[in-house]
Amino acid sequence: MSPKRQELQEALVVAATRTIAERGYQALRARELAAEVGCAVGAIYNVFPDMDALILAVKSRTLDELQADVSGQLGTDETRTRAEGEARLMALSRVYLEFAQRNRRLWVSAFEHSSPVTPYWLDFMSRLDAIFANIEGPLITMLPDAPPRRRALLARALFSAVHGVVNLGLDQKLGSISNDELHWQVRIVLEAALRGLPTADELS
Repeated sequence: MSPKRQELQEALVVAATRTIAERGYQALRARELAAEVGCAVGAIYNVFPDMDALILAVKSRTLDELQADVSGQLGTDETRTRAEGEARLMALSRVYLEFAQRNRRLWVSAFEHSSPVTPYWLDFMSRLDAIFANIEGPLITMLPDAPPRRRALLARALFSAVHGVVNLGLDQKLGSISNDELHWQVRIVLEAALRGLPTADELS
């Protein structure tokens, strides 16, 4: 890709990110984006095959920013004991919740928007796998003898549990709740899940 096309691609991702952060991915309009970045509407489709691809590029960047938060706040996973693994998972849930609070519409869009399987979708999924790997790391410490596939599924189950509490809480779907109360809910749900973790044999 030429430098000029790369520059246009970056400008479109930045503009689309701003629109999604303010109004959600449903608000994206090719004509508005073109006007904002100063290009013809057709030029968008010389860089991205369709608007889904642009949204997926924004979603991938959103996950990259979460991953940067994890690395910046928690560093490399160096857990060696079950207690350290549990502490790491609790810290991950805190980073995740705070990121979702700061980037509400971007985070909703990352999971609400759906698209067909394309290279852009595969790129997004590779970023999501990296998020799951953050959870699998402590689980390897805690359940070293568990089958890798089962451990991967367990990581996704823990993510889903926290994700559901966060989404419902931030949307106030179950009634008014403060940020402190939401943090408490996430902590209690994750603590309960960790207390009830199956053994390696039970995961076989």
